[in-house]
Amino acid sequence: MRICLVSQEYPPETAWGGVGTQTWVKARALSRQGHEVHVLTCSADGQPDLRTEIHDGVTVHRIHPPGYEFPIYGKPLWLLGYTWGVVTALHTLMEQHRFDVLDFPEFGGEGFAYQIDRTRWNWVPVVVQLHGPMTMFLDLLGWPERGSRLHKLGMFMEEFSLQNADAIMACSGGVADVASQAYGLDRNAIDVVHCGVDTALFSPAAAGSPLADRPTVLFVGKMVKNKGPLVVTEAVLALRQKYPDIRLQFIGTGTDIPLMIEARAREEAAEANIELLGFVELDRLPDYYRQAHVFCSPAEYEGFGQVYTEALACGCPVVASTSGGGSEAIDDGVTGLLVPPNDVPATVRALDAILGDPALRQRMSEAGLRRVADYFCMEQYIQRVVAVYEKAIAISHQLPDEFKDQTDWQTPRRPSSTGDESA
Repeated sequence: MRICLVSQEYPPETAWGGVGTQTWVKARALSRQGHEVHVLTCSADGQPDLRTEIHDGVTVHRIHPPGYEFPIYGKPLWLLGYTWGVVTALHTLMEQHRFDVLDFPEFGGEGFAYQIDRTRWNWVPVVVQLHGPMTMFLDLLGWPERGSRLHKLGMFMEEFSLQNADAIMACSGGVADVASQAYGLDRNAIDVVHCGVDTALFSPAAAGSPLADRPTVLFVGKMVKNKGPLVVTEAVLALRQKYPDIRLQFIGTGTDIPLMIEARAREEAAEANIELLGFVELDRLPDYYRQAHVFCSPAEYEGFGQVYTEALACGCPVVASTSGGGSEAIDDGVTGLLVPPNDVPATVRALDAILGDPALRQRMSEAGLRRVADYFCMEQYIQRVVAVYEKAIAISHQLPDEFKDQTDWQTPRRPSSTGDESA
């Protein structure tokens, strides 16, 4: 199968968050299973031309972000500019490659421009991947401001993209529920495909390898409030009475939150207990998971939580939130513990239970590895992904040409090589 994955983020050049990581995992795994995989993504600079490179068997095409031609002052125009950049690049790529399926993320409607002008002349089956729709952030985090231009335009673009997809897959049942209610989608038509983890990279330490020489709690993710870093900080500070040498390691970037954590560490004279490591390359992450006694990210809401499965694959028990995808990634009491969001006392109890009981920690580690092998491993994950692609292709092929020619032209018009648009 020849597949084109579209995503603004794609490591290592644009590794901003979970969407990029999930696309990276998916692309590499599909390629290893013999599919021809292309990724259309954003560059980190303003180079004007489409740039193509090959990484790990995946053909990566990078386009420049909007704002290269003239200044862009707001996110709404950026979204429109980016989707226009996507369709421009797709036009070029589709002259060279006959894609079997296009896989777009829902956030910001990256597929909007292509889908709004998709006819039988340029028709490729479309799957839209639900990671975290704008309506989820609006309801849970108050962003973007309700009624703002970004809110109105972003949700309109997402809704159009989702309603005009041949198939939809969601990273969790919670995300599928939110999107179906907000955008009037048939919930039964949304396939839940929980994210897989690359066990070639994320794997347990060799037998007999010791954990860190001091109780270590690990957090990986964006350093923003809704991911729970402040809750973890307060929980670890509270646990210093029982574990004086406890260590909390933060991996991730942010602005205000790291400064707030540094200030709290100074207030409590706990600088030796908290490490802010910033950005860490993906191939170095597994070593931190393997050394940690417990991974903790009690997010206010998580679409799914790729970091949870990464921790499990490295044999590290998890403390996650009951909100969002955490409850779908973690089996409470078996592979980790679930706590209510923003609940410091509950987080203290959960961390203490795992840190203070080596036998429990070992059972959870073993259970997590089994869960990854049985369900979250790449083989199982890619089977589910390909099944959705095949579903989209089958549905798309059943559509009559009359349906595919629903444009505003009185008759379908296809540009010819001579430039005659009425050909």
